[in-house]
Amino acid sequence: MTHRAPGSDRARTARHARVRRRVVGVLAGAAALTALLAAMAGWGANAQPRAGGGRAGAALTGDRAVAERTSFDVVTTSSGELEARERIEIRSPLDQEATIVQIAAEGIWAKKGDLLMQLNTDSLQQKIDDESLRLRTEAAELGSAQTAFNIQEKDNEANIRQGQLKVDLAQLALQQWREGDVKKKRQDLTLAIDRASLELDRLAERFLRSRELLEEGFVSKDECDRDEVSYIEAISAYNTAVLARDVYEQYELVMEEKSKVSDVDEALANLERIRLTALNELENKRQRLEAQKERATIVERRLRKLEENRAAATILAPSDGLVVYATSMERNSWRGGSEGPLQIGQQVYPNQLLMILPNTTEMMAAVRVSESLAGRVRPGQTATVRIDAAGARTFAATVEGIGVMAETGGWRDPNLREYTVRLAIHSAGNSDLKPAMRCEANITLDTVTDALAVPVQGVFSDGPVHFVYTPEGSRFKRTPIKLGRRSDTRAEIISGLNPGDVVLIREPTPGEILTRDWDTQVLTTLGYKIGADGRPVAGGPPPGMVPPGAGQRPDRARREGAGREGRAGDGARPAPQKPAAEKPAAEKPVAEKPTTEPPAAETPAATPPTPTPTTQRQ
Repeated sequence: MTHRAPGSDRARTARHARVRRRVVGVLAGAAALTALLAAMAGWGANAQPRAGGGRAGAALTGDRAVAERTSFDVVTTSSGELEARERIEIRSPLDQEATIVQIAAEGIWAKKGDLLMQLNTDSLQQKIDDESLRLRTEAAELGSAQTAFNIQEKDNEANIRQGQLKVDLAQLALQQWREGDVKKKRQDLTLAIDRASLELDRLAERFLRSRELLEEGFVSKDECDRDEVSYIEAISAYNTAVLARDVYEQYELVMEEKSKVSDVDEALANLERIRLTALNELENKRQRLEAQKERATIVERRLRKLEENRAAATILAPSDGLVVYATSMERNSWRGGSEGPLQIGQQVYPNQLLMILPNTTEMMAAVRVSESLAGRVRPGQTATVRIDAAGARTFAATVEGIGVMAETGGWRDPNLREYTVRLAIHSAGNSDLKPAMRCEANITLDTVTDALAVPVQGVFSDGPVHFVYTPEGSRFKRTPIKLGRRSDTRAEIISGLNPGDVVLIREPTPGEILTRDWDTQVLTTLGYKIGADGRPVAGGPPPGMVPPGAGQRPDRARREGAGREGRAGDGARPAPQKPAAEKPAAEKPVAEKPTTEPPAAETPAATPPTPTPTTQRQ
């Protein structure tokens, strides 16, 4: 167990006492400053002190104001930065790394066609020379392939003609055989048979006559025998002629026909082989030609790309604009710090963002508003934009659009949700405005006309009930009101007050408060809902009113106060603070004091025996 020296406890107690005294002094000073500025703002400055309670007849001091009818704008303040309506990104057009040889100075106004940057092209030139030699080689190969293709076409035509000629000759030979040779052969065979038949008839008659003459003794036996031999030979010759005809018709004719037909078929088959071979050879030559053309085209395309890169290495301004280095806009990028501005000799990479040419003749303001107000921002609403870097000048603007997706506050505030609103600044041709300048915009969300209003510092809340402090004798009582629309300085009172009523515009001390329970009949008349336990319950906000800190954490709502809904996003510097008289009193610590009930967000199911809630300034 660790024992601490008594001296350390006494020192810590003394230090805490000093801190408390300092806090009390700051609170007192803030209250006094608030009262002073409210008095300077003219609230109730012309009122004459008269005897009375909560009416204007009561003596007015710097911490009191009179409810009066007035008109004011409901404005939300947000911060952001300027950007050009139109801007052109200049990226490295090369397909390889290169170094900067020449670069335009940042911040100058470049005209269309002016030189922005020159990149080194030595390596590109070497590649161009190599590709030029390769292209010439490929062009020669392409010519050779084209010649071979043309020769193959000629050879194919000659071979096909020769094959066709053989087919024609074979067909003519077949036709000649059928229409000439066969008929001639048949005529010869028929003639031989007829000759043999006549010879046989002649020799038969001669033999018969010889036999008759032999019997009569006119011829010799030998002569008759010779006639018989001749007759027998004639019979044999006749039979031979007939046999020759039969052999021809049955065998020789068929054989010769098949041979002739076969010659024709062979010639046709040979012609088909020639054609297929020709097509195959021609297709091979065509494939080689097409492949060579493709190789030559690839080399030519690569050479053309290199030449285009060499030409693109000279980066010219595509239009008029302000020269801004990309490194100037990436100081807080993922690279973990600034690499310094672009300079001669620095190496750049393919497609690297080098410059941005914003057209500053038409500027926009990109500001961020909380998601609780995003639904009330509409295109066409008027606004004013204050730019400190431009001599703290204020420009008129118009809402042009609102972002689709909400942006988070990052690791600094993960619960924050804000939308980017783009404002068109009415400053044509104003060259003093440049991108990334910080700005503060006041967007007019609504206009309250002829309404009863009090300073926003005088409106407080006790759970769902809004109220003001009105004087009653030397102390102040809580007067419930029905709250309407609010601006940074004024709050519309729908009911609960009358013109001329005096309200306190500071946080009263515990001794100045008359502690009373709420009159449920008055609350009901004002539109508040009363629960079963007789206590007011939270309900929807009045029409046209956005609750303070809606969509935010309770501590953030109290910190920002009513009417200060917008804030800078992650990494942005906070918006400039307004004087204490215009800042809602909720932005300073509120001392705890007993009231009738806790805030609505912390109301328990059962009422505690001794309620000790705190009031919250609106």
